[in-house]
Amino acid sequence: MTADSSTPGDAQARSSFPLLIAVLAVIVACGALWMSYSNATKFAASQERAAVAPPPDPALAEMKQTLASLQQAVQGIEAGQKRQAAQIGDAQQKTSAQQGEQKLISDQLGALSARVNSLESARAESPAQATPAAPSPQRRTKR
Repeated sequence: MTADSSTPGDAQARSSFPLLIAVLAVIVACGALWMSYSNATKFAASQERAAVAPPPDPALAEMKQTLASLQQAVQGIEAGQKRQAAQIGDAQQKTSAQQGEQKLISDQLGALSARVNSLESARAESPAQATPAAPSPQRRTKR
């Protein structure tokens, strides 16, 4: 028997194994290069898009102008509402003051009416003392 127990097929398989490893390494390296090239291309394209700003869209500018005019209109409406609220508050205060004055006048009128009624009832109770009435001293003349 020989010291080398390997067969010619084993030797051929051993010599093709490094070649297979080398081919796989080349494939992996090509894949890595292709991936890095793809990423570099995408990065360059995004940098180019960022560097070159697109021209302004006229419709966008018109919408911004419309939005600004609407905001001004809303601010004008809000200012008008605040003015009206202040006017309503003033009117409510005036109405309240007038109601207070009316109540005071009504109370005074009621007191005067009660005095007139009491004077009439006192006059009706004393008919015997009916004498011609002289001008009352309480009456004041205008100067």
